Amino acid sequence: MTLWLALAVGIGWLLRGRQYLFNRSLWLDEAYLAVNFLERDLGQLLLEPLSNGQVAPLGFLALTKLLTALLGVQDWTLRLQPLAAGVLTLLAAAALARRTLSHGAAQATFVGLLALSPVLVYYSSEFKQYQNDVLATVGLLWLAARFDLQRWPRDGLILAVAGAFAIWWSHPSLFVLAGVGLVLWSEAIRQRQRAAWLALTGMGLLWLLAFALHHTLVMNTLAGNRHLLDFWKFAYAPLPPVSPGDWRWYLDSALALVYLAMRHVGVAHHGMLASWFDGLNMGLLALSAAGSVALAWRAPRIAAIGLAVLLATLVASALHLYPLRSRPTLFLVPLVHLGLAATVQAVLDGKKLPARQLLAMTVTGFVLLVPAAASWKVVRKPHNDQDMKGALLHISGQMQAGDGVVIDSMSHKAFNFYSRTHDLSAMPVVVFRPTPNQHHDAIATVRRLCGEQPMRRSWVIVTHRLQARASFLEHMASVAQPLQRWSGQGAAALLHDFGESDYCRTYTPPTRTTVAPPSAPPRQ
Repeated sequence: MTLWLALAVGIGWLLRGRQYLFNRSLWLDEAYLAVNFLERDLGQLLLEPLSNGQVAPLGFLALTKLLTALLGVQDWTLRLQPLAAGVLTLLAAAALARRTLSHGAAQATFVGLLALSPVLVYYSSEFKQYQNDVLATVGLLWLAARFDLQRWPRDGLILAVAGAFAIWWSHPSLFVLAGVGLVLWSEAIRQRQRAAWLALTGMGLLWLLAFALHHTLVMNTLAGNRHLLDFWKFAYAPLPPVSPGDWRWYLDSALALVYLAMRHVGVAHHGMLASWFDGLNMGLLALSAAGSVALAWRAPRIAAIGLAVLLATLVASALHLYPLRSRPTLFLVPLVHLGLAATVQAVLDGKKLPARQLLAMTVTGFVLLVPAAASWKVVRKPHNDQDMKGALLHISGQMQAGDGVVIDSMSHKAFNFYSRTHDLSAMPVVVFRPTPNQHHDAIATVRRLCGEQPMRRSWVIVTHRLQARASFLEHMASVAQPLQRWSGQGAAALLHDFGESDYCRTYTPPTRTTVAPPSAPPRQ
């Protein structure tokens, strides 16, 4: 490994370690998955649909269960596997760069982009399987790049086993394996390597068997999960595109992927961002596309695999089997970075270009500066949206006897996960389901508190979409002004005494007096 590659890998490790050691609070999706490890044994995790509409590869679940059995169910324990995947991704990227790109500047650009990508830094410390998807893409591309048809017994065994394992740790690895298998199989036919062709055919059958078994155990629960299918309905590809709107979908998706790879900080939400369409993002898309075309001349095998992976993903998306937007597309991020690095390679290979060394340095500096500027924020202030731990730490230091918690159903799972470590699990809790009518949510919740009287003072906690729930908090304050207010990153905890409010005096049902039945006359 050259000095520049080692430096890029080291910087990537430092960024990931900084975010991981910060040990931020679990956000909504993480908490939804995490509570499964509090409530279930290994058999239930692997053989029954997960609660809260969650879906995860079985290998990811099994390894996480092993870690929590050894180290306890803590947020830092849950994130060990994504962190390891992030660390290994950079090592695999360095190996892939040396196999695919001949110039050191292009190699360092590819590894540097993966190391600095703010979304990859974040997902190396999120308790979800998406960093495993990135590792599967980079690792399988590297194994495909080093595959020698003449030495198929050695290389074929490694690739066969790695592919079979990848299916159990990463759902979209199936698309990568489809591209790898198809391209290598076609090469064996063209070069008349019959033994290698037979080995690759057997390898493909092994992968299909691994997928069929995994699908039988877990993927069929995804097919029947109407919530997930409806949630991602905007992300299914129109194939073939027949209208201007269909073509616009493809442009939007390409810009979204480039933004995700280079500039996105924190959780990759599914909404559209205005920054997708600015000049910087369009320029990055053009550079990556041009580099991908140039890669076909320098590394035709990897370029062909990348194209096949995209086509396989598009077909699955058109069949409504896989969404092609946001965090499910994280496994495609290395292809964007590879295209940008190949642009640097093409500049250095262009012997007729004036000042090509200076031009290559300029392109390298430009594309690396974009993610570096965003990831620098991690060093100064690690991402910590929905800080439930901060809210509960404040409450645990201020609570009095008779206090309780009012919380919406979107924040409740994170509260359940952390309340056990903050000695708050015995507090009475009122959970409400948020609706678009925040005034109704507030009044209905207060009326419930007045009628049921489960607590003397109420800590109202909001950690999911805090800004969007501002109206709800204002309506609660209109009934009874907060006695205390704690504010954190994407979280708030307000203390109210609704029992003393005029509203509760009006709507509290009268106390029923129980009249004792007349006693029986004494027996004579």
